[in-house]
Amino acid sequence: MDDVSPLPAVDVGEIFGMLDYLAEEGGRTDVYAMASDLNLEIDDLLPIIKASELLKFVKIEEGDLILTNLGKSLLKGDENERKLMFKKSLKRLPIFKKLIKLLLSIPDKTIDKNDFLVVLQQEMREAEAKNMLKTAINLGRYAELIGYNPEEKEIYLDELGEE
Repeated sequence: MDDVSPLPAVDVGEIFGMLDYLAEEGGRTDVYAMASDLNLEIDDLLPIIKASELLKFVKIEEGDLILTNLGKSLLKGDENERKLMFKKSLKRLPIFKKLIKLLLSIPDKTIDKNDFLVVLQQEMREAEAKNMLKTAINLGRYAELIGYNPEEKEIYLDELGEE
């Protein structure tokens, strides 16, 4: 089984908010100065930075947060382009690789949310797995990579879209 690296509990709005701030700062800023400017505790900002770094939208060098070319392209894109770039970035993350592989192995490409939670709990603590599942559903739905039926509590494979 592939390892699933932790995915910080963030939402799409937090990522875009931080990227917008970073762009307004010329694409580079000190992490602690940003936390101060945004009136956030550094512990509240770090998960957003980590998720954005995993998605390759930012990188950290010598205490500065830097907007990558992908991050710049993401901000310049229209909503459909943003979703497509987000989808491509999500597909590189181990949790989404695992989820897509699992969904492709199921005839109707649907899995009960709790069944996937059990899969995640094989690799991490319950609370961490619940947070990661929630984040994966939220980010995956934004990017239209996966769908989620809250009534049936099922995760399903959306179109894989363009590669």
